[in-house]
Amino acid sequence: MDDDPSVTADEIGAYARRARLDPDRFDPAEQAAAIEVQDDLVARLDELEAPTPPDRECWEPTEDEDPNAAFLSRCDLQRTDDGVLSGLTVAVKDNIAVAGLPMTAGSPLFANHVPAEDATVVDRILDAGGRIIGKANMDEFALGGDAATMRFRLARNPNDPDHQPGGSSAGSGVAVADGLADVALGSDTGGSVRFPASFCGVVGLKPSRGLVPTTGFVQFSKLNDEIGVLADSVEDAARTLDAIAGADPRDAATDGAISERYVGAVDGVDAAAVESLTVGVPKELFGGDPAVDATVRAALDELAAAGATVREVSIPDFEYAVPAWWAIAMIEVAAYVERNGANLWQRSVGDPAFTAAVGEALAERSDELGDYPAEVLLYGQHLLATDGPEYYARAQCARELVTAGVADALAAVDVLAGPTTPMVAPAWEGESYLADSTLDEAVRTTGPFNLTGNPAVSVPCGTNDGLPVGLQFVGPRGADAATLRAAAIWERIDG
Repeated sequence: MDDDPSVTADEIGAYARRARLDPDRFDPAEQAAAIEVQDDLVARLDELEAPTPPDRECWEPTEDEDPNAAFLSRCDLQRTDDGVLSGLTVAVKDNIAVAGLPMTAGSPLFANHVPAEDATVVDRILDAGGRIIGKANMDEFALGGDAATMRFRLARNPNDPDHQPGGSSAGSGVAVADGLADVALGSDTGGSVRFPASFCGVVGLKPSRGLVPTTGFVQFSKLNDEIGVLADSVEDAARTLDAIAGADPRDAATDGAISERYVGAVDGVDAAAVESLTVGVPKELFGGDPAVDATVRAALDELAAAGATVREVSIPDFEYAVPAWWAIAMIEVAAYVERNGANLWQRSVGDPAFTAAVGEALAERSDELGDYPAEVLLYGQHLLATDGPEYYARAQCARELVTAGVADALAAVDVLAGPTTPMVAPAWEGESYLADSTLDEAVRTTGPFNLTGNPAVSVPCGTNDGLPVGLQFVGPRGADAATLRAAAIWERIDG
């Protein structure tokens, strides 16, 4: 703690007003003396020795090797060649810590921030035989959907470089679609793994809430965030989940997490397995681009023709999903940034160096923050300053209703299915799904399942005008293996 002089009477008055207390109830001299004693106690934490980043080499990608801007930096890290990920190359989204390498979270504010410890998922990737080959490009602070949010390199869709690859795990999707990495880690707060999976034509997995540790990850919304996987096949997505899933003593959100046999669930699945699959089709997931709806309906008809039981279902109270998701996400990100990236509400191990970096960046260089993240933080502060806490509580009540509605829709089926995204990849020029009038429509098929915590897997199911369309399977919370199995069955049918 800084060796500051005793606090002043004005400061004590300001503290009281922030706590919504009457400053006149406090004697400034008494409180200054008490605060000094307590500061001395807290200052003992300064004796803790900070970890030192390991010496790991990284380099900038070249345009020739990476024409669609999948990476922000390249590396070559491998701990062992034995494990479930043996032989697989892995890209890591740049909001997930790889010790000794820059972690920018896609923002110039953190261009020089180097974490000293690997995120838990990175440590598990290396233990499982994976070879990490770079930090994947991303939208600033995981807020994607516009060229202006890609602050370092503009990632492009490998199917058509004039179109978006999907945010915010844009580089992770590009790396897999371009064949530069076998699998990639991304993060998914409202669809940020599934958007690039759908737009780029690869597999994208958002796990159940609390299954994969987020230690060493730059948070957006503590409720909605999940670290997910992009891959060229369902099997490789399952192999990666095998490696990274399970309880982490440093992340209390994973307490009680039970890993399943994800590779076993998809290994050996053939087209005949379709006869054991029951699929519910919620009408609430349709109503976007008619061509996308038609492509997904054709895929579901193909599943039914192959022997699956496919039936229409409905999700009660689904209309509250996106408003609740948005209220929770905006209030949580505003509170997180207001406290310099320290999560005061979750019993997890944080990184003091990161909180210091956030504090310094916002105090000294906030003008470097892009317009859209700045607008999001402004709106979050508006909520915190007005009726946000009440709406946060209302949103949690709505979350309970929507979660029960999804469970009701799943009661008699194995999985739900529908379009991953309600559109194909927009063009970089002239199209955006960040606009106020379109954001709620864009995330209405993905964001609700962050809110409820259900696992979701996107798989390619066709194209419109040469751009991929994603088919999303959603399973019961904790049934990630069954959800991957449904995706693997479709992959066999479609293959």
